[in-house]
Amino acid sequence: MKNPTIKDVATKANVSTATVSRYLNNSSYVSKEVQQKISKVIDELDFVPNCVARSLKRTETNTIGIVVPDLSNVSFMDTVKAISDVVTASDYQPIILNTEESIEKEEKILDVLVSKRVDGIIIASAGKNEKLLKINSTKLPIVLFDRDFCNSDDDIIIDSVINDNFIGSYQMINYLISLGHKKIAILCSENNPILKNDRLRGYIKALEHNNIAIDENYILYGNYAFESGYELTKKLIMQPLQPTAIFSVNNLMALGTVAALNEMNISIPDKMSVCAFGVFKYHTILKPDLTVVNQKPSELGRIAAELLISRIKNPHDWKPKKVVLEADIIMQNSCARPR
Repeated sequence: MKNPTIKDVATKANVSTATVSRYLNNSSYVSKEVQQKISKVIDELDFVPNCVARSLKRTETNTIGIVVPDLSNVSFMDTVKAISDVVTASDYQPIILNTEESIEKEEKILDVLVSKRVDGIIIASAGKNEKLLKINSTKLPIVLFDRDFCNSDDDIIIDSVINDNFIGSYQMINYLISLGHKKIAILCSENNPILKNDRLRGYIKALEHNNIAIDENYILYGNYAFESGYELTKKLIMQPLQPTAIFSVNNLMALGTVAALNEMNISIPDKMSVCAFGVFKYHTILKPDLTVVNQKPSELGRIAAELLISRIKNPHDWKPKKVVLEADIIMQNSCARPR
């Protein structure tokens, strides 16, 4: 079946091809009603902008899209810098965009990048975005970082560079258990089910392997923001049976945990052990310095960028690849034996 064209979209939406082009390129005014009509048809036809033109003629723009869910997160900033260093050294210009963990915003950003004919995309997706699969099928190189996509048979379908989220979480909970903790809380996020599932699985598996019952009261869901970690920690402390340790699945939520505990005069680690998945660039200002799973953000970005450049330079090498960085724990002073 041939790929749908702009003309197909225009015909089904009962508008001109020029109107569809204006909508895709944001070049001039298109009414809200017409925008909604075109958007609906694009979804129905599984249309990817420029896919036909791209398949007929490769037009290099020497640009690479870098898409992240949260530029306020220091780990992502370090990853983006590492990506930028590699791509600029290879004579490509990075276009850096932020999705705010929104699939809807991510889809619009992807449409813009494809319409601008970027030579490749490096992205930490806000979820299992089907549009990425459509774009990838047009042979536009895509590399996921900090996220990966597999099909129902666990086959790799898009290039990815990730941390070993399951093992990292598993090791951290085992470490807390070795200190004597049994009442361990985890702060998760519903925003990205890919990360949530792997890091939560590691938490659950570690408890199971040590014959510790899973207490749903210790599994809390928010988002990856500082404010979420703050609110969830307050909620934990107000429970009749408080945990003795709190593990956050990302660093911003962990900072929220520290702020809440400080506000309530709960000493770390004397009264509460705290740890997280993800490094802190300015960790020396934390008192105490937090024990973390090393996310290796710069290494993650460097490898993702090198993989993408390799795909661009070798367009016929299309067997998807997944690079998994080994998990390790950076031991600091935020965890101690429960009292």
